[in-house]
Amino acid sequence: MNDNMKNGYILMKEYLTEKDCAELAALEGVVKKEGINLKLELDYKKNLLDNKNTANTNPCCMKEYLYYSDEKPVSYLGICSFGGNIYELNGMTHPDYRGIGLFHGLYDHALAECKRFGKDKLLLLTDGKSESGIRFIESVGGDYAFSEHRMILPVSEYVSTGSNADVSQVTLREAATEDVALIHRLDRILYADEVEQEEEETAADGARSEDPTLLVNTYLIELTGECVGKIRIDFSETEGFIYGFGILPEYRGKGYGKVALREALRIIFDQGMPVAALDVEAKNDRALSIYTGCGFRAVSEMRYYEVRV
Repeated sequence: MNDNMKNGYILMKEYLTEKDCAELAALEGVVKKEGINLKLELDYKKNLLDNKNTANTNPCCMKEYLYYSDEKPVSYLGICSFGGNIYELNGMTHPDYRGIGLFHGLYDHALAECKRFGKDKLLLLTDGKSESGIRFIESVGGDYAFSEHRMILPVSEYVSTGSNADVSQVTLREAATEDVALIHRLDRILYADEVEQEEEETAADGARSEDPTLLVNTYLIELTGECVGKIRIDFSETEGFIYGFGILPEYRGKGYGKVALREALRIIFDQGMPVAALDVEAKNDRALSIYTGCGFRAVSEMRYYEVRV
């Protein structure tokens, strides 16, 4: 047995604890020294445990897979789902523990769990500069699907400007418990996979009504009191991260998205965050135009690969 595999074991969990997130952040720091960016969503996941509804007895997919050596995580795979029906898988392995099958073992466990919950398609993520990440994904049959740019806007570069839309009519409101049904509808319109949509609505509505993550960091975009979209903001110690941003089709092209984005930036910078960040699909010219118009610039590329389960 390889010395790096002695005293090792795999731990599978529904949620990460604060201690887990701290240890994984340390591992992430080691990996990032290679110039590799990751999309682990650790701050978001740390909040999930805080907001977990302990009364929820519905079965939940195991979404966290850690390999420990000498009581420290040296390989990690996590599953994320942001309102749509497709799971995203991302992870990392300490440079000293690569090439001995640790991450592949985690992937096999995650794949079995995804099958158990009826998933027939997954998205595997890797930095465009990560040769080992790309090599692994191709080895498990991943087909390139699309790329996203990670974009950032430091507060020192942010200039608040006006818009053609009436700013006074567009507001962000933190989602409340009574908005659950509305958020489900928005998710289905904005993000749900069309092929799986009808099946998942019928099978999962009961479970999703108790989803403890649904309201976390969620803001509804309202136009004179009517909901026209939603946006989510995750706060870490170093940045405010924007995600889950969408405007309903009938309200697009009128400048409301840009106004909502600027309001989100105001919230981020008012809380003292030094940087705002987001991800955007590389071919989404409309969104790229909005983001660059607000001062965002691309700093890395994340590649998405599709795997049929």
